[in-house]
This record gives sequence, C-alpha cells and structure tokens, in this order.
Amino acid sequence: MDSSVVFNVATTAIAVIAVVTSVVFSARQARIANHANHISVVIDLLAEFRSAEFHEQHDYVCLRLGAEHDPADGVRGLPAEAKEAFYGVVYYYQSFANLAVFGLLDDTLLVTILRTRIISVWKAVRPFVERERELRGETGGGNYMTIFEELARLAEELPADHVRDRMTEIRRRRSRLGLMS
Repeated sequence: MDSSVVFNVATTAIAVIAVVTSVVFSARQARIANHANHISVVIDLLAEFRSAEFHEQHDYVCLRLGAEHDPADGVRGLPAEAKEAFYGVVYYYQSFANLAVFGLLDDTLLVTILRTRIISVWKAVRPFVERERELRGETGGGNYMTIFEELARLAEELPADHVRDRMTEIRRRRSRLGLMS
C-alpha cells in the first residue's frame, strides 16, 4: 500500500474520531445546561414554598375547603378567602405543570419533589374543578386545570417510595465511585 493512502486513511480516521468526540461532548454539555435550567426554575418556584402564607393556604385548601364549602357552585362560587387560597395554591402547582408540559422542567423531577402535596391538593380541589368545567360548558370548561390534573395523575402513578429509592440509588453510585465518606 502506498504511504500516501495510509496517511489519508489515518488522517480521515483521526478526523472522524474528532467529530464523534465533539458530538458526544456537545450532547453532554447540552444535557448539563438543561439540568442547570431545571435547577434555577425549581429554586425560583420553591421560594414561594418557604412562605408561611402559602402553607396556611395549602392547609386551608387540603383540610378545610371541602368541609366548609359545597362544590356545587364550582370555583366561581367560592367566597373571597377560599377563592384566594384556591388560586394561590392550585396555580402554584399549575405553574410547575405548565413548565413540565413545555419541556422546561422534567416532570419526574417535579413530581418526585412535590408528589404528596400535588396529590393532596388535587383530591381537595377536584370536585370544585369538575363542577367549574361543567359551569363553563363547551367553550372552555373542558380545559380548565387539565394540566394540573395530568400532573396529579403522574404523581399518583409514581410509587410512594420513589424518592427513597432514588436516594438509595445515588448513595450506592457514590459509594461505588468512592465519593461517600
């Protein structure tokens, strides 16, 4: 074989390896950047979670809303205090759900973090939401809170031990890599 052919084959192979390596590192970098976006969004939305007012509204929605109010008039029929708590809590979770639907936030990450709360809020507001859909009729009722409902469905499908299983998996991985002390 001619030395120029060997040289051409070698340089072509090196070029192919360089391109493949670039593609692999670019994909990895994009994944890392995507995770960085998730972290900042979650941190921003969880800031509200630290407020005492949010937790008071959350408790009101989960513990008192259904006991104190009849869902027959839907969300629109709630008195001001109940409506404020409803919107404050439900739209908080709806914001997370919207980000997940549009691919700006990993829904599994979200559901893992807030699983129990999402489920309890949906159970509390479901009769009000369903009645509100009926009251709104065909022109917009069918879509009312469907994204939050889907988030609640995902949360219910995620096993209750998912968080604990993930933490165990992470500990095992770190231990194998010698990162745990």
